[in-house]
Amino acid sequence: MELKPPHSNLCNGGDIRQLCCLIYFKLKKMKLEKLKKIYENYHKIEWCDNFNIGGGLNEGKFASNRHEDACDDEGKLTLGKATQLFKKATGLDVDTVREVIKYATPNMEWHHAGLLPKSYGGGMKKTYFLNAKEICDVASNWNDYLEKLNLSKTASKNAEEEKKNLEIRKLKFLQANAKKVERVEIKPNYFYQTSQEMLGKYGWFDSSEKSYNLPEFYTGWVFADKKTYNEFLNIK
Repeated sequence: MELKPPHSNLCNGGDIRQLCCLIYFKLKKMKLEKLKKIYENYHKIEWCDNFNIGGGLNEGKFASNRHEDACDDEGKLTLGKATQLFKKATGLDVDTVREVIKYATPNMEWHHAGLLPKSYGGGMKKTYFLNAKEICDVASNWNDYLEKLNLSKTASKNAEEEKKNLEIRKLKFLQANAKKVERVEIKPNYFYQTSQEMLGKYGWFDSSEKSYNLPEFYTGWVFADKKTYNEFLNIK
């Protein structure tokens, strides 16, 4: 069948679907060609491991010596530049591209890059770098990394939803089968603890992580018997 221009017969659903498929595969091919071009541009470039360079700030006193060396290395790109490079190749938005790159290279090289303004919390800011090997890896395996990232995000979302539902089921069981007690010094039998506190000079504070020479108080739920208590513990 001869493919007609999209404006010639908009009522023909088959033609439109075929046209959409052709456009999709053409764009996919263009993306693969652009990613391949990135690989070809970087796979022969050497890059330097600059950990043998002394630390400290450069002459301008704003960035580290290693940061300046990495910026001058033709075999490295900052995360910002790499993001723009892969954005142009894939057509995806900046946030998605950055996510994929970070997923693919979780241990990126980084160096101190000057002082942050006090309005941003102060301290030294960081610049992240990808070397030529990492750039080629991202380019070669872009679709796999994107798919794995999406699967990971879906799994995290599902796990979070399941955790939320479990907390709802537990709370309903507690409200129906237990009695809430607050800030008792001695834990009762069949007690499910929800907080642990001490009373200090400035009021109550969470004491679950640290221990001080102060009386400790517990908040939670008390069950009438062991059977109901175990039933609660086994809620999944």
